[in-house]
Amino acid sequence: MPAIGYGTWLSKPGEVYAGTKKAIELGYRHIDEAWVYKNEAEVGKAIKEVIAEGTVAARADLWITSKLWQCHHRTELVREGCLDSMTQLGVEYLDLYLMHFPVAFVPGCDEAVSADQMDDVPIEDTWRAMEKLVDEGLVRHIGVSNFEIAELKRVQAVASKPIACNQFETHPYYQRRELFEYCQSHGIAVTAHSSMGGGANAMRKFHKSPPLTDDPVIGEIAAKHGTSPHVVLLAWGLRRPMAIIPKSVTPKRIQANKDEVLALQLDEDDLAKIAGLDKPGLDGCYCHPRTPWLGRSEFTGDTKHYYG
Repeated sequence: MPAIGYGTWLSKPGEVYAGTKKAIELGYRHIDEAWVYKNEAEVGKAIKEVIAEGTVAARADLWITSKLWQCHHRTELVREGCLDSMTQLGVEYLDLYLMHFPVAFVPGCDEAVSADQMDDVPIEDTWRAMEKLVDEGLVRHIGVSNFEIAELKRVQAVASKPIACNQFETHPYYQRRELFEYCQSHGIAVTAHSSMGGGANAMRKFHKSPPLTDDPVIGEIAAKHGTSPHVVLLAWGLRRPMAIIPKSVTPKRIQANKDEVLALQLDEDDLAKIAGLDKPGLDGCYCHPRTPWLGRSEFTGDTKHYYG
């Protein structure tokens, strides 16, 4: 799995097609997608075109990740969810398929806003169904996303195929050291989402911390190296080490998120200062800090208290 991928979450309609195409033209070979992003068809169009135009020789030159959404957790729906993503993306297989969250919604529900929309499907059962996707050749590797240690252990207890990856929010304000170290010690690759803090994401009204890119320590390190806070944050992720999936639709930023990040060498003093930025609990969490289906608030019948 290439260490730097192109993220596609929250891209506006029309923008993710051009952004994906530009990213591949600039050398990205790892595309991070999910069924719930609702833009896999646009990304698939870009993939088809870059192959037809010779930017990449074949589908095999790309690493494509997608994710199983909560409404497809029932064992009889896992394959359907996977095939829907593959159809939208226009591919015959996925390199990596992740269980997006360790919770289930009733079939047909994209976003649970009440307790009765939650479904009682053990993650162990969903995992076993995902293993069959590998056996069938639809997926090369399977993994999870937003899983804590206890949930990883539950899957490991029944798995006949290894957890290839855990994708979760981690950055200097939310370093998740224990979770990161557990994954490392068990051969589970880590992909970081929200590496730059997600300051403008859908949950921004409920962030406890200011934008991470405005942090004075990060700014000081960026000035020292003659670069931007964004590059410092992404370079820190690579140094841990883990994969990063920055999202941008601006060609200059797309290029910087790869070339400038690879060129930046943070020193031990930089790393020590960043280590001191970690915040307790959910204070540094930018992604789903109040989401009820993760147990972080009560259901109210709508999304206003956690999406704004």
